[in-house]
Amino acid sequence: MRRACRSRRSARGFPLDPGAAPPRAGAVPREGDRGHLGPSRRGLTMLAVAVEFLHGTYRGSSDDLAISGIAPTAEWPPSPARLFAAFVAADGTRDRCRWTDGSELRFLERQPPPVIYADPREQVAESPGLERFVVRNEIHKNTVQDYPGRLNALAREGGRVEPRSPKVVYVWETAEPSEEVRGALARRAARIGYLGCADSPVRVTVGDRLPDDHPSERWVPDDEGGATMPVPFDGLVDVLDRIYDDFVTKPISGLWAPRRSAYRTEWRRYREPGEAPATWTVPGKVLWLRFDGSIPGRRLLAVTETLRAAVMDLYQRHVAGPGGALPGVLTGHGLDGRGFEHAAWLGLPDVGFRWSRGNLHGAAVVLPDATPPEVLHGVRACLARLDRLVRPGRFDVAVEPHADHREPWAAHPDRWRRPARRFASAFPVVHERFVRPHPTLSDVAAWCRHAGLPEPVSMRLSRRPLLTGAPSLHPAEVRRRGDDRRPFSHLEVEFDRPVVGPVAVGAGRRFGLGLLVPLPETEGGTS
Repeated sequence: MRRACRSRRSARGFPLDPGAAPPRAGAVPREGDRGHLGPSRRGLTMLAVAVEFLHGTYRGSSDDLAISGIAPTAEWPPSPARLFAAFVAADGTRDRCRWTDGSELRFLERQPPPVIYADPREQVAESPGLERFVVRNEIHKNTVQDYPGRLNALAREGGRVEPRSPKVVYVWETAEPSEEVRGALARRAARIGYLGCADSPVRVTVGDRLPDDHPSERWVPDDEGGATMPVPFDGLVDVLDRIYDDFVTKPISGLWAPRRSAYRTEWRRYREPGEAPATWTVPGKVLWLRFDGSIPGRRLLAVTETLRAAVMDLYQRHVAGPGGALPGVLTGHGLDGRGFEHAAWLGLPDVGFRWSRGNLHGAAVVLPDATPPEVLHGVRACLARLDRLVRPGRFDVAVEPHADHREPWAAHPDRWRRPARRFASAFPVVHERFVRPHPTLSDVAAWCRHAGLPEPVSMRLSRRPLLTGAPSLHPAEVRRRGDDRRPFSHLEVEFDRPVVGPVAVGAGRRFGLGLLVPLPETEGGTS
């Protein structure tokens, strides 16, 4: 069959998911161009702060409950804000700095919350603090020297913890400190004697990689995680300076210095080791396209195959050059592993609503997370050049990058990225192998694993479409090769947590078959 594509002289912007400014269309990315996959990994590009508890224990509390008589829960792991405060105390701020100029603190407070390598909470032994009485320093009046008549005071301590590993490592994976900043942080780290209470001595080191003996478990920043802890924020140095000034001046003036609860604090949720993510995001970088018309859904394979051929042709001519090799993520050749390591070409149909007819109103190209930056930029440049998708006698439609258009809803990214626990197929799912009499839940779970999804908790197969407007395809419209006789069916599946798409499963997912539509929690199998 003939396949054709046309190019525009001036390329348009193409939004990458998440949004970002595109490179100049047609330009071949230079080596080391970072783009949208994070910072370059050449040179020192990670900041790792290792804290070793020299006594193997740590005492600290994230609140003031101990002084009120309420048994506190010992803090674990030590919060990033506590570590930051230790850096501040090590050499002071403003005119109190002796070994640094304080700019490294401004750099550190602007970084996102770090990943923390520390033992899980359930593997940390805790001993609660016990009440005890200590002698007060003041001497009671009207007493003789031999009988000083000192008074007792009640002291309440926070709990103490003993982790399995005496080391905690804080990692800012995207930080790019200069040599001066890194050196200043190292000098401050060398002056930190304890973390938390003074009876928790530590050794703190600053590096550009994880130490060999770091804990294997990770506490990861996650807005839906189950743990919370205070973190640094832009302006924390000013807040700590104000606390210090109030502590020094207010008692002299006869005023009580307010407690730390009176000062600004920012908290961040973390996902504990072993805690399943509250939301599962399908791996991949998604590029969205919008058609100026519609194409019958029965022509899904023709559309996705034409889109793939057009992108590969443009990539060969404008990026790889004559005789250059096409990347394996586009061709599917030379790659080991599962199918979600290849590019997927999806058609976006109008299904699931009262007046839906199953027509295609857009497309999406899903590239693996591990796609090299130069390949990602090359594909973006090719899609920015793409003007039309043409297969003579079948369709001829204009194509443009999806910007902020709300219509058609079928081509809008939010239609396919909405978190949901239940999904139903817009196009039939091609079974990955023959199973008699029919696939079981374990078989569908394998399909989901191969697509980078969690295992489902329930599923339902149907020979008929489950969504309004979903096309009922003929076997010839499902098979890319004439000798491929694998069965296919429509699928409804439910996961134990919300999943963020786009989601496609089955043997034909690389070309849009098995595309799943997120369903509302209250909706049944049909819509």
